[in-house]
Amino acid sequence: MMKHNNLFLWLLGLTVCWLASCSEEDGRVTYPYSCPEISELQFSTTDQTPAADSLYFSVKIHDPQTPLSTLEVKLMTGETLVSSQSIRTKGTDVSIVEKGIYIPFEAGLEENQEAKVILTAINVEGSEVTQTFDFHITRPQIPEVLYLHYNGEVVEMTRSEDNPYLYLTEVSDSEEGYPMELSGKISTAASLNDAKLIWGAAEASNTAVLIEASGPSFAFDYRDWFVEQITFNVMTFELGVVGYQKNLKIKETELIASEGFFRAQISFTQGEEFEMSGFEDVEHAYNRDFFSYNPDNGKFTFLRKSGTWEIYYSSKYNYIWVARMGDTAPTCFWLIGHGFTCAPVWNEAYNSGGWNLEDISQLGYIVPIGEQKYQTTVYLSNTHEWESFEIEIYSGLEWDNKNQGMLLQEGSLSGDTDGIELSASNGITSGDGFVPGYYRLTFDVSQGVGKETLHIERLSD
Repeated sequence: MMKHNNLFLWLLGLTVCWLASCSEEDGRVTYPYSCPEISELQFSTTDQTPAADSLYFSVKIHDPQTPLSTLEVKLMTGETLVSSQSIRTKGTDVSIVEKGIYIPFEAGLEENQEAKVILTAINVEGSEVTQTFDFHITRPQIPEVLYLHYNGEVVEMTRSEDNPYLYLTEVSDSEEGYPMELSGKISTAASLNDAKLIWGAAEASNTAVLIEASGPSFAFDYRDWFVEQITFNVMTFELGVVGYQKNLKIKETELIASEGFFRAQISFTQGEEFEMSGFEDVEHAYNRDFFSYNPDNGKFTFLRKSGTWEIYYSSKYNYIWVARMGDTAPTCFWLIGHGFTCAPVWNEAYNSGGWNLEDISQLGYIVPIGEQKYQTTVYLSNTHEWESFEIEIYSGLEWDNKNQGMLLQEGSLSGDTDGIELSASNGITSGDGFVPGYYRLTFDVSQGVGKETLHIERLSD
């Protein structure tokens, strides 16, 4: 009889462990199968919710046998996930009251956009139940007049009669038009603090996103345009202009405005003559390291190795950069730093910033001019905010390419070196007695790394 009782107790214990057992693998309680239940689901709207506002919901979640884990909330437009959030739920009964879901106002939002909220309740064993609420997102009411804020000014932008999404400033009465570049915000009220909607900084220039009043400004960049009017599209959130571009050509190839420059890829043959057209001050704009200029016939001669080259022109700096951004030593070297420009005329914009590996206007392409000789021509100035110029030589446009392939040492400098000295790293900087000016830098690498020489020739003030 005792043996039967022991056997019964052993079987009973095994059954209890099976019903709510402790897993030997993870040490947690395993519950029998059950599924959460959603009830009393209510939303703050029956069909429509304006963008840039919030939709609220209340719900009760119950699971009779298994503790709850999370409530997953997704906002969808079509197949696009707009936003999601995970709400922690505990116990077997949870009440959520007036939980908000922000409805963003983004570029491309259609009128009466179909949308849905998907609620998924999940228990700790992974069982889940889902309910979906379908509704429409309406576009906010935007007034007839918006306000452009820049440089301390507030300029009205009026809705176009031809396009209800397009807003325009008045035509500029200035001979220079509106600025080609500016940082600004656009709002639905003259005061940012009173505005319901404010557009500001986006990832790309000439686009905007909704921000708070204290948020960052967008970048408006239409260099090489004469800007008669500034436009803003409240459907696409894109900034634009009414105006005109210059018609610039080199060798009959038109330069196209892109990312703040006029750009083109042009094939040149060493020694060929050609013309440029459309440049207001071509005698200062042309690149001395690649071209020579004959003022008698207005033609240019290509000086360097034949091939296809990338051309960048900026009317802000009135200069033509010639380069191939992917080139590395020994095809070329690169000048990186601050307080310099390749243009022969200084621009106050260079009095701050620098040390850029992507913006050609802040780089110097050191081109081969002969057997193991390289050249670049730059304006050097110590009027920079750091009270000096400093430039270094890189073998390619990567930060770890400094000191690779060329290393200036004591005694490397010759020529017009007054006020110019070696920097703490691979380059030169301004010292006592330096006078800003336009300098030609010629490097000789024929003796090998660490034995390079740099000849400096002052061309003009």
